[in-house]
Amino acid sequence: AELEKQIIKTGVNVDVLLDYDDLELGALHVHKGDCLHYCMPGAVDLVGARLLEKFSDTEQKLEDFDKSDNHGDHQNDTSFSGTEQRVEDGNESETEDGGDDNRNGDQNDNVNIPVTMGYYNLSCPFEMYKYSCAAMQDNESDEQVTAASMQYYQQHLSEIWRAFDSVFNDQINPQQKPKRIFMTGDSLLRQVFISIACNAFSLNAVERSEVQWRKKWPCPKGIAKCAITGGVHSGFDAASVRFTNGMEIHYVPHSGFRVTGEGDVLQRMKRQVDDSGEIDFGTKTAFPPSGPMDVLVYELGAHRKPRKSREMLNSFASDIAMPLMRSKSEQRPKIVYVTTPTAHFNTTDGQHMSGKMGDEQKQCVDRVTHNPRAELEKQIIKTGVNVDVLLDYDDLELGALHVHKGDCLHYCMPGAVDLVGARLLEKFSDTEQKLEDFDKSDNHGDHQNDTSFSGTEQRVEDGNESETEDGGDDNRNGDQNDNVNIP
Repeated sequence: AELEKQIIKTGVNVDVLLDYDDLELGALHVHKGDCLHYCMPGAVDLVGARLLEKFSDTEQKLEDFDKSDNHGDHQNDTSFSGTEQRVEDGNESETEDGGDDNRNGDQNDNVNIPVTMGYYNLSCPFEMYKYSCAAMQDNESDEQVTAASMQYYQQHLSEIWRAFDSVFNDQINPQQKPKRIFMTGDSLLRQVFISIACNAFSLNAVERSEVQWRKKWPCPKGIAKCAITGGVHSGFDAASVRFTNGMEIHYVPHSGFRVTGEGDVLQRMKRQVDDSGEIDFGTKTAFPPSGPMDVLVYELGAHRKPRKSREMLNSFASDIAMPLMRSKSEQRPKIVYVTTPTAHFNTTDGQHMSGKMGDEQKQCVDRVTHNPRAELEKQIIKTGVNVDVLLDYDDLELGALHVHKGDCLHYCMPGAVDLVGARLLEKFSDTEQKLEDFDKSDNHGDHQNDTSFSGTEQRVEDGNESETEDGGDDNRNGDQNDNVNIP
């Protein structure tokens, strides 16, 4: 570049000289023996954008330049106002702490999202192939689904980052106590575990992990060429992760493992409550917890018919949750219930029908009028009565974000699950104080269906409305992004 700039002169033998100005961006190369080409997306995109920008206004600016008598003063000018300072500022933050502390700059309302934040296309070691729409793409329709999910994730990235920052940033919450969280449910709650683990992994916040990948895992139906049928990224039963702040999350399926393991977690916890009034993690976590359970997160899921679902919910509420809630022990775990996400099959109520479904019925619709499973759950599960926190997906209009390929229940990842995971994670950092305040309150009845996430319902509905009315979110970043509308 030094040789080039000795010979190439703006206003003498070129109209514009654009410099990469990238002396301190070595960490962004492809590596693997290639320290010249950059990973994409990455450093090249900023240069490409600035070059493209010049094509739209070159004529006028160069006419002005030709009329100027000061050609000599601009011989090495890149013609990008402030470029050198901006790139140097970006380099400084990246090289000092390994990430870009101002990734989105002033356009994100001073929310400084690390450049490493996020995961995509099996970049995270906890991801499952069947939920990574980018990895399963077969056609243009798949690409559109992947793009819609990624857009939703990016749209809410500021909120997701703030949740993780509030949990893992010691300067924000220096007195935070490590929490030991037990998550038990079906594959839908497993997606929430994956989301939290993957976003934390991208922030280098994972200290230890263990995932019990199956040697064989059935391929999702509807995939033309299934690339992963066992091992890493296929499927797992139990998984555990410990974060750098001491927090642990242990996921175990509530109805047992595919081959061996605990047959029914709820039955085991019911026996424990009957015998001692307390519950524990059991013996099937991927690695042993460091201490007693601080938080229980449960989700029934979508595999039962309504009658069986009601039976199991009543049992959870009356035999496990309510006795724990009434316990006077300061050590009793806080209880969180996550509703079953909305199904968007092309049926009368969006639900999967028993028996054989036609191809048209397997097509996901963008929106449905109600979620029968969540409605049933909220009839039985009450905040302040049998749970401490009730977290609702609130996703009636997010049908475009599902995996598709005959699956209109699970969401592509990253996507809708990540916002739910972030809000759930956020609760773990301040559960003690908020629930202490709640216990002292005399207004429990007023909060029976409160999710304890201020403004959650309105935020998700606002996002859904813009996505479904015009096929995209015209205000992707809302007020948090200084009115810059990013597609």
